[in-house]
Amino acid sequence: MIKILSFGRSCKSYFRMYENHSPDVVVCCDTCDRTMHKHGRYSRSVTTTRETMMIPIYRWICPLCRITVSLLPDFLIPWARFATYIRESSVARMLRGHSYGSIARTITAMNVRVSRCTVRRWWKRHLRLASDLSLWLAGQLLSSGHTEDLLQDYPSPVTANPAETAKWLQMLIPMFSRKPVSVRGYWSFLHSRIPRCYLL
Repeated sequence: MIKILSFGRSCKSYFRMYENHSPDVVVCCDTCDRTMHKHGRYSRSVTTTRETMMIPIYRWICPLCRITVSLLPDFLIPWARFATYIRESSVARMLRGHSYGSIARTITAMNVRVSRCTVRRWWKRHLRLASDLSLWLAGQLLSSGHTEDLLQDYPSPVTANPAETAKWLQMLIPMFSRKPVSVRGYWSFLHSRIPRCYLL
């Protein structure tokens, strides 16, 4: 099982803080609500705009259920090799009309290459998730007392398509986060707060 939490401001700060010891957090079991115990760690790679580095991922275990949980920093999602802010930047450029090739050439340094196919895969995945996540965010905003008509911001309701829904999602995310975008973007903030099935 995976939980995503906010640890450090960047990949490097996370590594500096937790290279030799786990985060000081209390993790409770989702099944029985008991406090979980530390249960070692494993290493995984993360690729930033300039380098690929290995970072430790710490695990906890429930003493009763024996369920284990790995705590991912919010700049990662399961199975993704690139840091979240790189994928977010790629999608933002697609929404501004950039091509797969231009994004692949400019999104990272020359020593860390992203292929055109990878950029295309990120975009297709985003379009697939945008509809459900948009509706989930709109529901959260309405249940928290938001009174604006959120549908009036939908770019083209008559000719709705996945790209238009992705633009609407881009408008909903800042409303949901209620804070200015950080250097790491909005997605890192979102990932520690949304259901895992919607991870971008």
